[in-house]
Amino acid sequence: MTSGTTGVTWFRAPSDDHPGTLNACYNALDIHVVRGRADDVAADLDGSGRTFAWLLTEVAACAGVLRAFGVEVGDQVALGSVPQGAGVVAVLAAARVGALVQYDDSAGATGKVVVRGGSDGVAFAVDGEDLPWDVAMRAGRTDPAGCADVPGDAVLSRHGPDTLTVLAALGASDDHDLPVPDGATLVEVGGLRFWSFDAPQAG
Repeated sequence: MTSGTTGVTWFRAPSDDHPGTLNACYNALDIHVVRGRADDVAADLDGSGRTFAWLLTEVAACAGVLRAFGVEVGDQVALGSVPQGAGVVAVLAAARVGALVQYDDSAGATGKVVVRGGSDGVAFAVDGEDLPWDVAMRAGRTDPAGCADVPGDAVLSRHGPDTLTVLAALGASDDHDLPVPDGATLVEVGGLRFWSFDAPQAG
């Protein structure tokens, strides 16, 4: 693996005829654990400081859930209104398997998997069936997912007309002013900046 001058770790460096491959989640979590920062706080989520090691474990488990539901590079995962911790884990998990996140809190949200909140807590919705977050995550911990090779020109997430590319989220694009949609805040984990649409913590 190589690092460019921007500090991004590439799986395959870009060239004139290829955008290169990388993984946003690897850059945000794995590389920091590898470099000895496992016990450092990566983010403050829902009022708790979460370490790189904790986040990596949870994100890999969530990515295992997405992979089990058939989510692959280039697929879409819809993310509704969920507490910040679940939302951050879901975004990083989607990035880990190479999917893009479509922020959509409508009843008709579409994606291979929809992650949404409700009166019973957060759930994964697949083919019209809801699987509670805790149940799915227990299963995901038994088969966590590794990092997919993602094209360097891939999209990390979308919200309405706004698009956030992987390289922009990593601070490695020419545009250093990230779009921030109405109602969103920017979250940073390990140098990766992305959107968060926080729901009140419930369940």
